[in-house]
Amino acid sequence: MANTKLPAHIAARFSERAIDPEGILRYVKGDMSIDRSYVDKIFAYDSENLYEMTGIEHVVQVRSAKKLAAEFEVSDFSVRPLSDIGRLTIDQMISSGRMVSETEDGRLEELAVFSVGRSNAFEIFAKNLNQFSNRTGEDDDGPIAEEPELFCPKCGTRYPDTNRKICPKCLSRSALTFRIIGLFRKYIPHAAIILFMLLLDSAVNIFSPYLSVSLIYDKVLVDESVQAAGGTMYFGIDLFHEIGLVVLALLGVRALNHLLIIIRNRFTAATVPKVVNDMKMRIFESMQRLSVGFYTSKQTGSLMYRVTGDSNNIYNFFISGIPSLLWSVTIFIGVLTMMFTISVKLTLIVILSVPVIVGLYMFLGRYYRSFYHHYYVHASRMNSLLSDSLYGQKVIKAFTQEDSENDRFSAHSDNVNSSLTNLSVSQTTTYPMVSMIMRFTTCILLIFGTVMVIKGELKVGLLLTMSNYLGMLFNPLSFFSNIANWWASCTDSAQRVFEIMDAQTDVPEPEDPVHVERLKGDFEAKDVMFEYEPGHPIVRSLSATVKSGQMLGIVGKTGAGKSTFVNLLARLYDPVEGQITLDGHDLKSIATADLRRNIGIVSQDIYLFVGSIADNIRYAKPDATIDEVIAAAKAACAHDFIIKMPDGYETRVGAGGQGLSGGERQRVSIARTMIQNPSILILDEATAAMDTETERNIQMSLTQLQQGRTTIAIAHRLSTLRDADKLAVIDKGRVIEYGTHQELLDLKGTYYKLYSLQMEALSFIGIK
Repeated sequence: MANTKLPAHIAARFSERAIDPEGILRYVKGDMSIDRSYVDKIFAYDSENLYEMTGIEHVVQVRSAKKLAAEFEVSDFSVRPLSDIGRLTIDQMISSGRMVSETEDGRLEELAVFSVGRSNAFEIFAKNLNQFSNRTGEDDDGPIAEEPELFCPKCGTRYPDTNRKICPKCLSRSALTFRIIGLFRKYIPHAAIILFMLLLDSAVNIFSPYLSVSLIYDKVLVDESVQAAGGTMYFGIDLFHEIGLVVLALLGVRALNHLLIIIRNRFTAATVPKVVNDMKMRIFESMQRLSVGFYTSKQTGSLMYRVTGDSNNIYNFFISGIPSLLWSVTIFIGVLTMMFTISVKLTLIVILSVPVIVGLYMFLGRYYRSFYHHYYVHASRMNSLLSDSLYGQKVIKAFTQEDSENDRFSAHSDNVNSSLTNLSVSQTTTYPMVSMIMRFTTCILLIFGTVMVIKGELKVGLLLTMSNYLGMLFNPLSFFSNIANWWASCTDSAQRVFEIMDAQTDVPEPEDPVHVERLKGDFEAKDVMFEYEPGHPIVRSLSATVKSGQMLGIVGKTGAGKSTFVNLLARLYDPVEGQITLDGHDLKSIATADLRRNIGIVSQDIYLFVGSIADNIRYAKPDATIDEVIAAAKAACAHDFIIKMPDGYETRVGAGGQGLSGGERQRVSIARTMIQNPSILILDEATAAMDTETERNIQMSLTQLQQGRTTIAIAHRLSTLRDADKLAVIDKGRVIEYGTHQELLDLKGTYYKLYSLQMEALSFIGIK
């Protein structure tokens, strides 16, 4: 991390060497030595010297405070005067980078080597040291944003989200628990009803063995009072009376038990879908308010899992886990109480096996964790290969690699099969050992219990009841041993869910927004700077003006920053520095809904949703009539190919527009923008995938659409921008030329060279 304040555990190492940590102006953490071996390194400088500290950073348990703390064990420490250090530059390779010092006489010295992930941090460190020492170069862009804090200062763990400084290891579990419970606040009455019925159910289960075994054996079949009354053991009238009462009581208990189960299950079935839907809607709504920048740093599969998998993990624990926990605790305590009531001696004998069984369950849980991990890894790789194969069928068949893909899939499938086999074989071997201990404990109970029956210390019915209770006592033990893993999975999922809920959008809604029904389109950008990653500006000190109703054409080489600048004008991102105004208002002050309604974008990255073509066109205006849809399609030159399709405008297309060619998808996208009728039109390579004739037809349609609207267009084919009111040539994030088509040709500069090369190439293939 390129930062100004040393963490306490690193500052302590400087203090030990009589160096004032408060005097350190900046430091950066590296992870490799000069010989490319992995080691922890700290580079820091004050007003006079550059310090290099090598060692190992790790986390230790502070027993007195019961917490984790970071430590840095120093193996080497060196000091060099800043006067010996030249201008620092960063060279980035494929998987690593290096920091090089270049002196005025041209001498180069490699000061540091680091993994590629630390490039931004060293870029910031080097630039600030250059500025401090007045060794800046021509390509420097002034002060740049700091790299966000990546690691927890307490334990050194990397933050899952740099915008949300919460460390998973240092997070208060109690605070997390209360917050998770807060997700279900409105369902607390429902949970209370479910828990109440569970407690009743557990109470019924606890007394069932006593009614079904002990009363029949000890109170009916061998009751001396019944025989003394003149009845026979099998045919006496009083005997039938006693049996009838017991049977009726037992049937009543069983009926009550099943009735409670039916009521609880029906109530749970009606409640759980609401909880699941509410949880998923919260996550999805949180994702919708985030900016485009959030999604560029996240994998789609990971975000989808947070809506589906993580939400399921949380609600499963609270809807199934907590009730099961309370049920198990009630059963365990109730059964243990009944056993002690029947025989303290016998209970103490058999309860000694409980810690052994719990310990075995916990050991096996940790033992199988690696098996499950291996299975998950291999299954994920196999699924990834399957996904690539399905999406890449054209490439596979084009290069006749079917057999090769079969071999690759077979290898991954064999790994999955092997890991699953190892898991299954181990489970079928080890879990019977736990069952054997349970059976052995039952045998011990029957042996000692039989001796007690013979001595008259215990009745037969109570012994059989104790045997039933022992079986019931073992049931919750497996749940108790796994509850910690279940809770860990729940909290892990909760942290990822809260990461979404707590994430701050990069494009926030203004506190006191300016509401504008119809924007004119007067844009002005002043010294705008933007970077996707710290230390790598894409747009540098860019200034440009677009008047209402004008067309601004933006040209430049690939990677020059054209699309980024357009995204800034549409406020998909906010500039790091500088200001963009629209109709005299700061872009950040305009209500987002008003801004989006007035700006229509046709991008080179086209996405069509699953549904009909008509639905995709009216996506920007859901209440549009079919006549409006057809009119927009005709204006975009899409009507002719749409009516030739099997179902016309009701033809369904797949995700991303599967089933349509690239040019057809672009024409549908243009129709979608046309039906929006925006006051500002942004065209980012809008006709890139079309043939020349179709492009000319659409250009005519776009010319009509542009009447009275501000238009900002990007195009590599410069001939399409000749009629633009103004042209801006962007290079390395700056506007280097600005004017009309003829004015830029007269300059004989970059635009003239690009235009001449294109005209020459088009002339060569017969296109003018």
